[in-house]
Amino acid sequence: MRLTSKIMIGTLALFGGALLQVQPAHATVIKNSFLKTQRSITTYNSKKQVKVTIPKGTTVQVGGIKHVHGNKCVAINLERLSYNIRKPLLSQKKPGVYTHWLRAKGYNFKQIHKPVYLSYFAVQSDGKKSRNKIKTETGNLWKGDRLPANYTTASGTRFRVTSNGYLEYYAKSPFTFKVSPKPTASLKVVKASHPLASGETILAFKSKISGLSFVKKSHHDYHLTINSTGNGTITVIPSTTNVKKILTNWVYRIGKVDWYENNSVTNFK
Repeated sequence: MRLTSKIMIGTLALFGGALLQVQPAHATVIKNSFLKTQRSITTYNSKKQVKVTIPKGTTVQVGGIKHVHGNKCVAINLERLSYNIRKPLLSQKKPGVYTHWLRAKGYNFKQIHKPVYLSYFAVQSDGKKSRNKIKTETGNLWKGDRLPANYTTASGTRFRVTSNGYLEYYAKSPFTFKVSPKPTASLKVVKASHPLASGETILAFKSKISGLSFVKKSHHDYHLTINSTGNGTITVIPSTTNVKKILTNWVYRIGKVDWYENNSVTNFK
């Protein structure tokens, strides 16, 4: 074989290998799976109300799948991204919280595993239905042990970790909202661990937020441990003698304080 042919074959092999490394396996890109942007993506929200930019290297969660002219496309849930990305949505009263359809190609995304910093909740179960029960796990943790019966008009203290790894804390937040407003405080997760069978998700940061039980390990090293208690509570609406809706909540503990996540709602006719 001529030397030039060998060089061309080798070059193509290397190029093909590199392409395969960033090209998502279409069959495994499904709703609620995770991707990382391979370039800065500027697009519109689903209702084409506002323009949004998702920076290169951003971890996103797939909110929907659609095939367009033989190409698999994804919609990204913008509400679950950090404030600097979702901010344009807040200019609209009733915004679409998903992006326009984006091609699930290697030049846009690389498929990744679920981030460790989201291990504290069933991140891929939201929206699943079973008879009259709907899963509602979004990673929002509220101070207390159960959702109040008047939650549609009430507010509470909450925090969450976004898909792209920001801890967002809200000193006072309505229980029902379309898009999360600017948080009271926000920190980027530096490192995370989830010891096997421990029920703990340990998050590391360079600083801390007042209102949450951080543990200082060293200078610029603060840990927040979200501990799943394995316990649950229920909220009956409007009352135990007139049941129209039952909501279930998982209880977590941070330090000595209880927090909960509403994980399902069952409607009764």
